[in-house]
Amino acid sequence: MLTFSIVDVTLIAAVLVLARQTHVMRMFANPRAHAAEAATQCLGIALAGLLSWNLALGVLVVPALLLVHHWSLRETVKVEEAFDSVTGLWSEAAWMVQAQQKLHDVHGSVALFMIDPDEAGQEVRILQTIESGLQPTDLLGRYGSRQILVLIPVGLPEGGPFLATGFRKDLAAAGVRAALGCATTGDAELEGLLIEAMSDLMGRREAAGITRNW
Repeated sequence: MLTFSIVDVTLIAAVLVLARQTHVMRMFANPRAHAAEAATQCLGIALAGLLSWNLALGVLVVPALLLVHHWSLRETVKVEEAFDSVTGLWSEAAWMVQAQQKLHDVHGSVALFMIDPDEAGQEVRILQTIESGLQPTDLLGRYGSRQILVLIPVGLPEGGPFLATGFRKDLAAAGVRAALGCATTGDAELEGLLIEAMSDLMGRREAAGITRNW
Protein backbone atom coordinates (compact mmCIF):
# COMPACT_ATOMS: atom_id res chain seq x y z
CA MET A 1 0.00 0.00 0.00
CA LEU A 2 1.31 3.47 -0.92
CA THR A 3 2.07 5.83 1.94
CA PHE A 4 2.84 9.54 1.75
CA SER A 5 4.82 11.64 4.18
CA ILE A 6 4.00 15.26 5.02
CA VAL A 7 6.77 16.35 2.63
CA ASP A 8 5.26 14.26 -0.20
CA VAL A 9 1.81 15.76 0.36
CA THR A 10 3.26 19.27 0.45
CA LEU A 11 5.14 18.74 -2.83
CA ILE A 12 2.06 17.30 -4.54
CA ALA A 13 -0.03 20.26 -3.37
CA ALA A 14 2.61 22.69 -4.63
CA VAL A 15 2.68 21.01 -8.05
CA LEU A 16 -1.10 21.16 -8.30
CA VAL A 17 -1.12 24.86 -7.43
CA LEU A 18 1.58 25.64 -9.98
CA ALA A 19 -0.20 23.59 -12.64
CA ARG A 20 -3.15 25.98 -12.36
CA GLN A 21 -0.87 28.97 -12.90
CA THR A 22 0.02 28.57 -16.57
CA HIS A 23 2.06 31.76 -16.63
CA VAL A 24 4.22 30.37 -13.81
CA MET A 25 4.71 27.06 -15.59
CA ARG A 26 5.99 28.91 -18.65
CA MET A 27 8.89 30.20 -16.54
CA PHE A 28 10.29 26.67 -16.37
CA ALA A 29 10.39 26.27 -20.16
CA ASN A 30 14.06 27.04 -20.75
CA PRO A 31 15.79 23.64 -21.18
CA ARG A 32 19.27 25.19 -21.37
CA ALA A 33 18.92 26.69 -17.89
CA HIS A 34 17.93 23.27 -16.54
CA ALA A 35 20.77 21.57 -18.44
CA ALA A 36 23.28 24.05 -17.02
CA GLU A 37 22.02 23.49 -13.50
CA ALA A 38 22.10 19.69 -13.91
CA ALA A 39 25.63 19.85 -15.31
CA THR A 40 26.75 21.97 -12.37
CA GLN A 41 25.26 19.50 -9.90
CA CYS A 42 26.87 16.52 -11.65
CA LEU A 43 30.29 18.15 -11.74
CA GLY A 44 29.95 19.05 -8.07
CA ILE A 45 29.26 15.42 -7.21
CA ALA A 46 32.13 14.29 -9.43
CA LEU A 47 34.45 16.79 -7.77
CA ALA A 48 33.56 15.56 -4.29
CA GLY A 49 34.19 11.95 -5.36
CA LEU A 50 37.50 12.74 -7.04
CA LEU A 51 38.78 14.77 -4.11
CA SER A 52 38.13 11.85 -1.80
CA TRP A 53 39.81 9.42 -4.24
CA ASN A 54 42.56 11.43 -5.90
CA LEU A 55 43.30 15.04 -4.95
CA ALA A 56 45.18 15.83 -8.16
CA LEU A 57 42.32 14.71 -10.42
CA GLY A 58 39.86 16.60 -8.26
CA VAL A 59 41.80 19.82 -8.73
CA LEU A 60 41.65 19.34 -12.52
CA VAL A 61 37.84 19.32 -12.41
CA VAL A 62 37.64 22.69 -10.61
CA PRO A 63 38.12 24.90 -13.74
CA ALA A 64 35.43 22.94 -15.61
CA LEU A 65 33.08 23.29 -12.65
CA LEU A 66 33.63 27.06 -12.54
CA LEU A 67 32.97 27.39 -16.27
CA VAL A 68 29.74 25.40 -16.09
CA HIS A 69 28.64 27.37 -13.04
CA HIS A 70 29.25 30.62 -14.94
CA TRP A 71 27.18 29.26 -17.83
CA SER A 72 24.42 28.33 -15.39
CA LEU A 73 24.37 31.86 -14.00
CA ARG A 74 24.17 33.36 -17.50
CA GLU A 75 21.26 31.12 -18.46
CA THR A 76 19.47 31.99 -15.22
CA VAL A 77 19.85 35.70 -15.96
CA LYS A 78 18.50 35.13 -19.46
CA VAL A 79 15.45 33.38 -18.03
CA GLU A 80 14.81 36.18 -15.56
CA GLU A 81 15.10 38.87 -18.26
CA ALA A 82 12.89 36.93 -20.65
CA PHE A 83 9.79 37.37 -18.49
CA ASP A 84 7.68 40.36 -17.55
CA SER A 85 7.84 40.99 -13.81
CA VAL A 86 4.16 41.95 -13.49
CA THR A 87 2.40 39.20 -15.45
CA GLY A 88 5.02 36.48 -15.78
CA LEU A 89 4.51 36.51 -19.55
CA TRP A 90 7.33 36.48 -22.06
CA SER A 91 8.97 39.86 -22.50
CA GLU A 92 8.54 41.58 -25.86
CA ALA A 93 11.97 40.56 -27.16
CA ALA A 94 11.62 36.94 -26.01
CA TRP A 95 8.10 36.71 -27.43
CA MET A 96 9.23 38.06 -30.82
CA VAL A 97 11.91 35.40 -31.22
CA GLN A 98 9.54 32.56 -30.35
CA ALA A 99 6.66 33.96 -32.39
CA GLN A 100 8.76 34.13 -35.56
CA GLN A 101 9.86 30.53 -35.05
CA LYS A 102 6.28 29.45 -34.40
CA LEU A 103 5.13 31.07 -37.64
CA HIS A 104 7.72 29.02 -39.54
CA ASP A 105 6.83 25.78 -37.77
CA VAL A 106 3.03 25.88 -37.75
CA HIS A 107 1.12 24.50 -40.72
CA GLY A 108 -2.05 26.42 -41.47
CA SER A 109 -3.24 29.82 -40.37
CA VAL A 110 -2.12 31.60 -37.22
CA ALA A 111 -4.05 34.33 -35.43
CA LEU A 112 -2.48 37.18 -33.50
CA PHE A 113 -4.51 38.99 -30.85
CA MET A 114 -3.34 42.33 -29.47
CA ILE A 115 -5.17 43.38 -26.30
CA ASP A 116 -4.85 46.93 -25.02
CA PRO A 117 -6.50 47.82 -21.68
CA ASP A 118 -8.11 51.23 -21.26
CA GLU A 119 -6.34 51.63 -17.94
CA ALA A 120 -2.95 50.50 -16.70
CA GLY A 121 -2.81 47.67 -14.20
CA GLN A 122 -5.48 45.54 -15.89
CA GLU A 123 -3.12 43.00 -17.42
CA VAL A 124 -3.65 40.31 -14.80
CA ARG A 125 -7.46 40.66 -15.02
CA ILE A 126 -7.26 40.31 -18.80
CA LEU A 127 -5.25 37.10 -18.49
CA GLN A 128 -7.68 35.67 -15.97
CA THR A 129 -10.63 36.55 -18.22
CA ILE A 130 -9.33 34.96 -21.43
CA GLU A 131 -7.54 32.01 -19.80
CA SER A 132 -10.37 29.56 -20.44
CA GLY A 133 -9.98 30.07 -24.19
CA LEU A 134 -6.24 29.40 -24.23
CA GLN A 135 -4.15 26.27 -24.67
CA PRO A 136 -0.77 25.59 -23.05
CA THR A 137 0.89 25.83 -26.47
CA ASP A 138 -0.47 29.34 -27.18
CA LEU A 139 2.23 31.99 -27.05
CA LEU A 140 1.54 34.95 -24.74
CA GLY A 141 3.75 37.98 -24.25
CA ARG A 142 3.98 41.69 -23.53
CA TYR A 143 4.12 44.40 -26.17
CA GLY A 144 4.79 48.09 -25.74
CA SER A 145 3.90 49.67 -22.43
CA ARG A 146 0.93 47.48 -21.46
CA GLN A 147 -0.41 45.53 -24.42
CA ILE A 148 -0.73 41.75 -24.35
CA LEU A 149 -0.01 39.59 -27.40
CA VAL A 150 -1.47 36.13 -27.97
CA LEU A 151 -0.40 33.95 -30.91
CA ILE A 152 -2.67 30.97 -31.56
CA PRO A 153 -2.62 28.39 -34.39
CA VAL A 154 -6.18 28.37 -35.75
CA GLY A 155 -5.93 26.09 -38.78
CA LEU A 156 -8.42 28.02 -40.91
CA PRO A 157 -8.41 31.82 -41.41
CA GLU A 158 -11.97 32.03 -40.04
CA GLY A 159 -10.72 30.78 -36.67
CA GLY A 160 -9.05 34.08 -35.82
CA PRO A 161 -12.12 36.37 -36.01
CA PHE A 162 -14.20 33.67 -34.27
CA LEU A 163 -11.84 33.55 -31.29
CA ALA A 164 -11.54 37.34 -31.25
CA THR A 165 -15.31 37.68 -30.91
CA GLY A 166 -15.28 35.23 -28.03
CA PHE A 167 -12.46 37.04 -26.24
CA ARG A 168 -14.23 40.40 -26.63
CA LYS A 169 -17.41 38.96 -25.16
CA ASP A 170 -15.48 37.48 -22.23
CA LEU A 171 -13.77 40.80 -21.52
CA ALA A 172 -17.05 42.71 -21.70
CA ALA A 173 -18.81 40.19 -19.43
CA ALA A 174 -16.03 40.51 -16.87
CA GLY A 175 -16.23 44.29 -16.95
CA VAL A 176 -12.70 44.65 -18.31
CA ARG A 177 -12.45 47.67 -20.58
CA ALA A 178 -9.95 46.83 -23.29
CA ALA A 179 -9.67 46.90 -27.06
CA LEU A 180 -8.70 43.77 -28.98
CA GLY A 181 -7.17 43.74 -32.43
CA CYS A 182 -6.93 40.58 -34.49
CA ALA A 183 -4.92 39.51 -37.53
CA THR A 184 -4.70 36.15 -39.28
CA THR A 185 -2.03 34.91 -41.63
CA GLY A 186 -0.90 31.75 -43.35
CA ASP A 187 2.63 32.98 -44.06
CA ALA A 188 5.64 33.54 -41.83
CA GLU A 189 5.82 37.35 -41.69
CA LEU A 190 5.55 38.48 -38.08
CA GLU A 191 5.99 42.19 -38.79
CA GLY A 192 3.03 42.29 -41.15
CA LEU A 193 0.92 40.38 -38.66
CA LEU A 194 1.74 42.88 -35.91
CA ILE A 195 0.93 45.84 -38.14
CA GLU A 196 -2.41 44.31 -39.15
CA ALA A 197 -3.37 43.56 -35.55
CA MET A 198 -2.40 47.08 -34.46
CA SER A 199 -4.40 48.58 -37.34
CA ASP A 200 -7.47 46.56 -36.34
CA LEU A 201 -7.00 47.64 -32.73
CA MET A 202 -6.68 51.33 -33.58
CA GLY A 203 -9.62 51.13 -35.98
CA ARG A 204 -11.84 49.76 -33.21
CA ARG A 205 -10.57 52.46 -30.87
CA GLU A 206 -11.44 55.13 -33.41
CA ALA A 207 -14.87 53.64 -34.09
CA ALA A 208 -15.58 53.73 -30.35
CA GLY A 209 -14.45 57.36 -30.13
CA ILE A 210 -11.47 56.50 -27.91
CA THR A 211 -8.06 57.96 -28.66
CA ARG A 212 -4.79 56.79 -27.19
CA ASN A 213 -1.32 58.31 -27.18
CA TRP A 214 0.54 55.33 -28.62
